[in-house]
Amino acid sequence: MRPVVSYHQSTMIDYIKNIINNSPTVGVVLGSGLNKLTDSLENIIRIPYKDIPSFIQTTVKGHAGEFVYGTVKGTSLPVICANGRFHYYEGLDYSSVHIIIDIFNQLGCKNVITTNSSGCLVPEWSPGEIMIIDSHIDMTFRDGPDQINKKKGDSYYDPSMMRIAESCMEHIGVPARKGTYGWTLGPTYETPAEVRFLQEYGISAVGMSTVPEIERAHELNLRLLSLACLTNYAVGISSEPLTHEEVVEQANKSGELFTELLSRILVQIDQI
Repeated sequence: MRPVVSYHQSTMIDYIKNIINNSPTVGVVLGSGLNKLTDSLENIIRIPYKDIPSFIQTTVKGHAGEFVYGTVKGTSLPVICANGRFHYYEGLDYSSVHIIIDIFNQLGCKNVITTNSSGCLVPEWSPGEIMIIDSHIDMTFRDGPDQINKKKGDSYYDPSMMRIAESCMEHIGVPARKGTYGWTLGPTYETPAEVRFLQEYGISAVGMSTVPEIERAHELNLRLLSLACLTNYAVGISSEPLTHEEVVEQANKSGELFTELLSRILVQIDQI
């Protein structure tokens, strides 16, 4: 399905197409502190958001604000990464929050990988581990208290891409965690009481992004894999205070492992 493209969005897409001169196969959204993948690509072209006509600018630390186009090392697979995403709490409307997915779609991407830095709600898991998101719940209550509804299944998360991710995690020796992601509005972190509430709904990781992108990819029938880097325990599970700077720092520490995983996944996506 190709949605109607607004004048401004069409201008943005034409600008990017004129620079990259090729259609990427995979679009990757990089979460807070998870931008090291771009350094591992070859034939890199960087497109700052500020140079794209009418495009939104990032305001959150850890989100550089650029598209990075290149090929995966050792392959001819063309990839475009969004190094910086948008959040509802930045004062944007919902369609602006998922605009990166619209751009990926219009550029010709058939496969999308979203990544994020999340708080871990499972005491038996460890910060630094990676979770494959296999379901999600919108916990923002934007549409009232009756909106809680777990969404899962093949129509959201591509089974073949999830199997590839599991296989790659096993190969590099990290636990293949799978679970439910909960989207909260932010920008403040959850209280211990809110964390207990989220746990009652079976949520394994919590964050302030990603779900609008998942929903948009679903609407556009794009194949999706979504990964959460568990940068910290949610408040109440750990007694340590939490700041955004610490989240970005932990994501940076996990960057090499995350980059290796993503690179292996991309190579195998090229073969399916």
